[in-house]
Amino acid sequence: MLLHKLQEHRRLVQVQRLQLLQVQRLQLLQLVHPLLRAVLQQQVLVLTTSSTSTTSTSATTATTTSVTTATTTSTTSATTTSTTTTTTTKPFCTTRITFDDIAGQTATSGIVPNGYNNLNWTNVMYLNSSTVPLSGYPIAQSSPSYVAYNPGGAFVRIQSANGTSFSFDQVKISAGWRLNLEWWIYAYRFGVNKISGSFLINTVNSTTISCGSCTNLDMLIFTASGGTPVDGLAQNGTEFAFDDLCISFPY
Repeated sequence: MLLHKLQEHRRLVQVQRLQLLQVQRLQLLQLVHPLLRAVLQQQVLVLTTSSTSTTSTSATTATTTSVTTATTTSTTSATTTSTTTTTTTKPFCTTRITFDDIAGQTATSGIVPNGYNNLNWTNVMYLNSSTVPLSGYPIAQSSPSYVAYNPGGAFVRIQSANGTSFSFDQVKISAGWRLNLEWWIYAYRFGVNKISGSFLINTVNSTTISCGSCTNLDMLIFTASGGTPVDGLAQNGTEFAFDDLCISFPY
């Protein structure tokens, strides 16, 4: 206990001496040159801020703290994507069917064979139109000397031979024996009717049917009905002639 009191007394004496020293230095500052005063003030301040005393020892510990500041630079990269859209225009009439180039064709008429122009044909015959001048068949003819027709007024079926799709672009038609014959066209894909339309045709002028959007088809059906027989013609049935059938594979 006595030893502890002696140590405490010594510590207090040291503190009193240190305070006295500081007072003396401050008094000296009033007398010295201003520049020297600033230097002494720095020493006094350093002494004040850096001095740490403990109750266990009389040693003075100086603590220096270093602060490091890290700067992070962030770089943002922008990427621009360019998209180019190419529009393809469907060609028109890549396959023009004239019925003038059928293999083994006779001079008068015959059956249009399956496979002709990669199509299968039902109820379609070719005819040399010059052999029936008293009819409307020559009116549909575009190039010498054949047209196609529907014998006995039957419906016409034209189908892709291998399932490849095609577009219907155009056909030229005329009635064989009647005025105002009602002619119908139906277009299919996989058995589903996609397009249909009717037109009145006659024996004195031809009618050209065109379509710019009749695509993705695999079968066409042509039929005819009605109309008024024309006096002076050889027959009076619902036959019709067609030529220059234009389609385009594989659209």
